[in-house]
Amino acid sequence: MTLFAFEKTVGILIMPVGLIWLLMLAAVLFSLYLRQWRQAALGLVIAALYTCAGNVHLAGRLMASLERCVPPVAVAALPPFDAVFVMGGGSDQDERGEPELSTIGDRIFLAARLWHAGKVRLLVSSGAGNGFQGRRDLGQETRALWRAVGIPDSAILPVGEPCLNSREEIQAYRRLQARFGWQRMGLLSSASHLPRALALAAKAGLAVTPLGADWQGQPRDFQLQDLVPQGKAFNMNHVACWEYLGRWLGL
Repeated sequence: MTLFAFEKTVGILIMPVGLIWLLMLAAVLFSLYLRQWRQAALGLVIAALYTCAGNVHLAGRLMASLERCVPPVAVAALPPFDAVFVMGGGSDQDERGEPELSTIGDRIFLAARLWHAGKVRLLVSSGAGNGFQGRRDLGQETRALWRAVGIPDSAILPVGEPCLNSREEIQAYRRLQARFGWQRMGLLSSASHLPRALALAAKAGLAVTPLGADWQGQPRDFQLQDLVPQGKAFNMNHVACWEYLGRWLGL
């Protein structure tokens, strides 16, 4: 074990997620010491579930199960699109209420790359959500971020209606497609979200090319600290389970 690996493992162990894990293991050992077999067995089951939910390799595999049906994006090889629908969620707000990229903001950046590469004539933004200052218009936030990187208003079309979930976004895109008669369209979102979004698009009769961003299911080499549950893995598992649940509910 290298000094760097040891220091990183210790650092992860003293984070809240790691400390809770250590306390769980200590509770199991203490129950065994007291010969409280039922409590020890229950604690061991809970600790095992917690370990699996926070394991980066298991989380990566679950994300990969969603992403594997989405082809990677090679910008230079893409044919031109009439419009690319960019699903909401890629923006956040700073302490002043100004838009900024969220942790899944790669979708907004990829859309900008497509426009600057001449691969799309019109970028369509959408989405709504709640913020500290009331209801947020994610489509307008995305528009502001695109304008900041040189994309003109003439190349941006906010949906202009509140879309609180993926189903509503897809329905809004379908109405716009029928209105403007676009023939070739792309649907851009996180790669893990696209299978659900594509199912909704197919149900709505909207033919789109999937454009995946924010890939998280890539394989990684084993490292010592991967034995310890981590916050990132909990979040990835949450996202993956949310996508499967949303697909099941049709949202």
